[in-house]
Amino acid sequence: MRERINRLAKGIIDSEIPKIKVTPWEIDDVVRSGGATRRELVVTSENNLHIKGLAYSSNFRVRLISGAFGGTYNHLVYEINSSYLEDGDVIKGSFYLVTNGGEREVPYSFCVELSTSGKALSDLKTAEDFADTAKKDMDTALRLFEYRDFATAPFMQDLHVRAVYDGLKGRPDRRKELEEFLTALKVKKPVQLWAETGERRFGELEEVVTDWVVIKRSGWGYVNLEVTTDCDFIELPKKNIGEQDFEGEECRAAFLVHPERMHQGENSGRILITGIEERFVIPVMAVNNPGGGVSAENAFAKEAFSRFLRLRLEEEYGQKDINSLYDEMGKALDEVELMKGESSLLKLLRTEIFLGQGNPSKAALLLDECRDEILKERQEKREIYCYYQYLRLKVQPDEYQKESLIRLMKKYLEEDRRLFWLFLLLIELDDKLFENLPALLSMMKKQFHMGVRSPFFYVWGCRVLNRSPEIIRAIGPMELQILSHCAGKGIVDQKLAVAISRLTLAEKHFNRLQYRMLVKLYEEHPIKEVLEAICALLIKGECRMAEAFAWYEKGVKAGISLTRLYEYYLYALPGNYCYLLPKEVLLYFSYGGNELDLHSRAVLYKNVLVYLEPTDPLYQAYERTIEKFATEQLFESRIDKQLAGIYERMILKDVIDLPMAKVLPSILRSYRVECSNKNMKYVIVCYEEMTEEDAFLLDNGVAYVPLFSEHSILLFQDAFGNRYATIPYKKEPVMDRPELEERCFEVYPEHSMLRLRACERILADGASDLEEVKILEGTLDDKKLRPLYQKLLLSKVIEFYSRQASDGQEGEEGAGYLLKLDKKVLSKKERISVCDTLIHNNHMEEAFLMIREFGSEGTGTERLYELCTKMILKNLFDEDPLLLHLAYDVFKEGKSDGVILDYLCEHFNGLTEQMYQVLMKGVSEHVETYDLEERLTAQMMFSGCSSKLDKVFGLYRNRKETGDMIVKAYFTIKCTEYFMEDKEPEEKVFAYLEGTVKAASVKGRLPTIYLLAITKYYSELPALDEEQQELCRNTVSFLLEEGLVFPYFKALSKYVPMPEDIMDKAMVQYCGDRDSKVELQVRILPDEEEFHSEDIPRMYQGIFVKQKILFEGEIMEYQVRELIEEAWVLKKEGSVSCDTGVSREALDSRFACLNEMSLSLSLKDENGLKNRMQEYLKKNAAAEELFPLM
Repeated sequence: MRERINRLAKGIIDSEIPKIKVTPWEIDDVVRSGGATRRELVVTSENNLHIKGLAYSSNFRVRLISGAFGGTYNHLVYEINSSYLEDGDVIKGSFYLVTNGGEREVPYSFCVELSTSGKALSDLKTAEDFADTAKKDMDTALRLFEYRDFATAPFMQDLHVRAVYDGLKGRPDRRKELEEFLTALKVKKPVQLWAETGERRFGELEEVVTDWVVIKRSGWGYVNLEVTTDCDFIELPKKNIGEQDFEGEECRAAFLVHPERMHQGENSGRILITGIEERFVIPVMAVNNPGGGVSAENAFAKEAFSRFLRLRLEEEYGQKDINSLYDEMGKALDEVELMKGESSLLKLLRTEIFLGQGNPSKAALLLDECRDEILKERQEKREIYCYYQYLRLKVQPDEYQKESLIRLMKKYLEEDRRLFWLFLLLIELDDKLFENLPALLSMMKKQFHMGVRSPFFYVWGCRVLNRSPEIIRAIGPMELQILSHCAGKGIVDQKLAVAISRLTLAEKHFNRLQYRMLVKLYEEHPIKEVLEAICALLIKGECRMAEAFAWYEKGVKAGISLTRLYEYYLYALPGNYCYLLPKEVLLYFSYGGNELDLHSRAVLYKNVLVYLEPTDPLYQAYERTIEKFATEQLFESRIDKQLAGIYERMILKDVIDLPMAKVLPSILRSYRVECSNKNMKYVIVCYEEMTEEDAFLLDNGVAYVPLFSEHSILLFQDAFGNRYATIPYKKEPVMDRPELEERCFEVYPEHSMLRLRACERILADGASDLEEVKILEGTLDDKKLRPLYQKLLLSKVIEFYSRQASDGQEGEEGAGYLLKLDKKVLSKKERISVCDTLIHNNHMEEAFLMIREFGSEGTGTERLYELCTKMILKNLFDEDPLLLHLAYDVFKEGKSDGVILDYLCEHFNGLTEQMYQVLMKGVSEHVETYDLEERLTAQMMFSGCSSKLDKVFGLYRNRKETGDMIVKAYFTIKCTEYFMEDKEPEEKVFAYLEGTVKAASVKGRLPTIYLLAITKYYSELPALDEEQQELCRNTVSFLLEEGLVFPYFKALSKYVPMPEDIMDKAMVQYCGDRDSKVELQVRILPDEEEFHSEDIPRMYQGIFVKQKILFEGEIMEYQVRELIEEAWVLKKEGSVSCDTGVSREALDSRFACLNEMSLSLSLKDENGLKNRMQEYLKKNAAAEELFPLM
């Protein structure tokens, strides 16, 4: 700009200016929110002339990296700051280009949009929209769900939705997590599954068979089933089933049955299909080689013989009618004989039956029949031989034979201890064995250790123990097996039962088999000793189940004195026990009870409170202990059904102090949550208001959890960390004491959860006074608040203080709070309210910093006006780009005062029209305009926007000390406009020119345009005074010397001697550009009919002048054409005729004589013709004499 002014001041006129092309000429674009985006504006010169200029942006969010530029091709890089703008916001404004080729305004509009993922998220207005996306494309929905910015989706701006999302996210199974999220929001139904659970039966298979289990589902969504089997002959090709395995609504799970993996006979197995809530059991039955190579006859015989042995054992028990048993045994042997035929063993067994029936003759007959066969095989079948001899002695007793047989059986037993049947016969035959019972017991133990486990052995063992119970020193494996088998069958004597019970008291560990044996003994012998043994054994096993309680209860009622019996009585007390505890138990624990676990103490104390009258001495004995216990548990924040009953009766409103008020609310708001799904291990409590979550272990499917809000969200977690939102559960409050809750809030209003409930009411109704606002502010100090909930609370606080500000109330305290806020977490609307409130309360610097960071969008003009005025004064009128933008925005809205105008006048730059408006407003308001007049004048001359240049220059000359270069440049422009464009300037311009030209001692040092303008001005005046004539002569003489000739020179011939060659010629003048290519087409009438080209010289800058001699009567018609874009364009046309001028000298020239001669000839004026011819000859001769040819 300075260079252009200097050139103008020197009279150098750029006759051609750059043709500016701006790309794009209007900007309508999209930018991503949350950052800075760079774009560029291209400014080029269409005529390859150098461009110089400055660029400005009207919106502070759009910043030009560099405001100055120059060249023929310019990239103007700018940056759009879309921070803290929301989707759909629009940044509007214009770029203002001030160049040497003129001024341009490039409007721009940038629509703020989210990123590609953000755009997709912004379309999720409701949870149903997200569910639709998941239904159409699950992969896309899952990607969106895993985006870090998923929480910014519109439907996620709900406390409940956000709490569910935060509670579920980060789990191992992301696909299941998404399913639970959708079902929790009730925008999708859980997938329901069914399977065919009928038994699958397969006959004898020769090869592998494939079958399928059909699983059906209803609805779409996540499926994850595990397929297992509990047998070897079933093979499962696929162990897991997912939604991808379904075709439509059906899935076929294949399984293979392998016959080579089966055992003989029937093979049973199951296919188990399990999910989190589903369990399908499909029984499978397959038969393989059912006979196993055994004939039907053999199998039938085997079954009949087994029945015989069972009946024989019943005989040993002696519990049934002996005759009926013998009959049944006989039938069983008949069936065996029918299938297998006669044998010596069958005959011996029949012999024993006949003996039992008192029929020795038949017995003897049968023995005789089989005698030879048995004796023949006596060495191979020793047991049968001994059995035969045993029966023979039964038929015919013989002491000698008896002793001989006893010795033989002992011999056989020593040789082969596997012949345990001989031992049973020996016990029955040899009475002497019972004379030494310890030795007999030792023999029995040896047989037991050899593996004898026969029921007959146990029966005889029991008989041995009945004989002398005192020989039992400890209950070993053999004794335990004997007693376990015989107990309950009526063969264990009471004496033995007492002995066993006493030995049990010395046991160190619990044995389930021993426990079952004692229970059977108690059924036979319901005596105190056995009961005591049972209780002692259960206590050693720390048994607390309902079954154990029944025995403890019997023990207490029986008055058994047993260590820790009363403790375990309480430990095992059923949850539904609804009676007063026995007096013995209550008295026992009235002297202590601290050794009990907490649950049992709670059970005991609740029982006392519920079933004893306060006047009862026993109640009074417990009262202080219960009070202390209740207080301890309360401060430990423990709660369950029993403790709830204690708190109900022991915690009174009047006793609540500050320490108790801090912990009691969580007890009062506790719920009992019961979940029947065994896969669930924890209850997770998520709060809509808090980021923290609480986890509670499920104990037998039950947990006690504090729920302070009806909006609390319960999730369930399995052992793998996966969480579920749709698991069925039951929930019931443990306590109902609202008066205690109110008292806690009175004593300790800072309790976080109680305060949240108060905030919930305020959010619903709005903050009505400062006290409620203080509650919200106090809550906001909690760092555990969920950000979304913080926004809700903040919105109410900001709304209250904003309402105060709009009502004109002083709110310094509120403004102080707002100053501490993190403005980044606020919404756009909230930030505007905060900014307005700060301005209202005179916190201008803080409000200005907010606008610098977050923008001024939405802030009212009145507030900005107030802010600008005070910030300008605060900054002592120092320039600040943002403040300058704001000040001009306020000015455009018609809101300004002396301060703002003063600031704009000092610092503002923009388009000429904008600066002109500022200047005129400043002048009218009589404020200091600083150098605005000079800046604006210079800009007008630089850019060529000079429509109001005269007025501005007038203000400049009148109000300020002018700069010489500016003044010269101005007059150069005015002279150019006058001379080149015929624009009439003000008279003072010519006055200045006259003074300047007069003052110049050497005309060549003045700009030529000055001389041209003044001479043209003189040519148009009706008369010149002497001084002007002198000035005119000198100026024209200088111009003629410079070879400059213009048509208006002829009008000056009356003041200035003008050469004949100028006066004798007609002239054509055309004003174009400096670099214009011009063609002149002429024809001279009446002699020429066609136009022909002639040169038209460039006289000055873009002015072309053609001089042509025309004689009287000739008319020259002309056409001036200019080459524009490679085509000749007609720019001017007209005609000129002979014009010798008006001065006396012009009429006396040789060219005038020739014209007069021609005229006299045409008029046939011979005298006139003669006189003109003589005159011409004289002038011509004089010229030849004075100016001889070289």
